[in-house]
Amino acid sequence: MSLINDVLKQARQTPPRNAPSMLPPLQPAPEKHHSHTAVWLVPAILVFIIFAVIFFVGYASSHRTVKTIVTAPVDPANTAPADPSTTIVPVAAAPPEPTPVVELPRLQGIFWSPTAPSAILAGKTIHPGDQFKEYKVKEINKQNVILIGPDKKEIKIGL
Repeated sequence: MSLINDVLKQARQTPPRNAPSMLPPLQPAPEKHHSHTAVWLVPAILVFIIFAVIFFVGYASSHRTVKTIVTAPVDPANTAPADPSTTIVPVAAAPPEPTPVVELPRLQGIFWSPTAPSAILAGKTIHPGDQFKEYKVKEINKQNVILIGPDKKEIKIGL
């Protein structure tokens, strides 16, 4: 037992390995309170920017105008004016006359049978061979009605 007592006595005389520091002990870091505003603000701004881009692209494409400049051909022999104070201004060609738009009657229904087909055009029942306004009914089939106009052109009106 004297050996044990000698070891204990020697252990008491040696300084401790981890001597306490003179600095105050470390304190835990305070908890940070996260703002919920940042969680929804960033996605909301991104969605707003995407909608703004879509709106402005749509607006720009729907209001785009194409301007065509039409000038009269210039004669190369007459390019230099006789008087330097005068200039040659090309005159724009007149636009072509618009062709009148013929409004076709509205096909509302077809009653098709191999022996007696009929159709309803603008509220009136017609059969092949009938006269409808300025048109003559040439043929009625399952999908459309063929009319002959006053200019002898065939007009096909479908459902």
